Formats: sequence, C-alpha cells, structure tokens
Amino acid sequence: MDYMNDEGMTQREEELLEAARTVSPKANTAALKEKYSNGESKIYEVTTTVQADDETEEEFSFLFRKPKPASYDRYVKTISSSVTKASKSFVFDNIVEEQKEELKKTVEEYPAMTISLADKLLRMLGLADTTSVKKL
Repeated sequence: MDYMNDEGMTQREEELLEAARTVSPKANTAALKEKYSNGESKIYEVTTTVQADDETEEEFSFLFRKPKPASYDRYVKTISSSVTKASKSFVFDNIVEEQKEELKKTVEEYPAMTISLADKLLRMLGLADTTSVKKL
C-alpha cells in the first residue's frame, strides 16, 4: 500500500516526480528534437564551451530554430547601436520555447555567450569565414 507524504503525495507520485527531475539533458534534447522536427522549421543543436578560468570549462547545448529573415533584419537594425543587445535579442528570438528559461539563467552568469551563439545562428544564414574575390 502506498503511503502519503507530508505534501499529500503517494509514494508512486513522489517517485515519478523525482524521475522527472532527474531526466537527463540528452533525453530532454531528444524529446525536443522529435517535437520540433515536424518539417515546419529546421532545428539545430548549438553547443558552446565556456572557459570560466584556467581550470574550469563548462559546455552548454541549446536547440534553436533556423532564424527567419525577419529575425535577421531586426538583428541588423540593432547591431549598430549595441552588439550585445542585438545578439541577445537574436538568440532569444530563435531558441526553442522550452529552453528560454535555461538560457536566461546561463546568460546571467555568462553574458558574452550570446555573441558566440548569435555568430553560429548567422552562419546558418550564410555568414562565411572565408569569401574570395578574383580579378578576371
């Protein structure tokens, strides 16, 4: 027979709640990939590594939709006044809804991360490292 805890939950409910809390980020990512892979928009996993100091390195992964032209246009309009604000808006405009809060917490600790993430999103739209020109 299930017991009731102080919050009025049965043992089984308590176990399910604990299991939900400990779902691995990989399982969560897989579920989100499946949810958003309906053909409506392309989804990308962007992973970045932050080196907080010489001994500490942290890796973060987030899922983003491929930016739409309107999102890119807003980015271009605001970048001349503030690279940081433009990058932050661009990144938050394109992250999947379920990960916005996680990204918000991460960016509070590592605010420059939005510039790196924005760079990767821009590459999805055709920004290249190398472009060449040749006189004919």
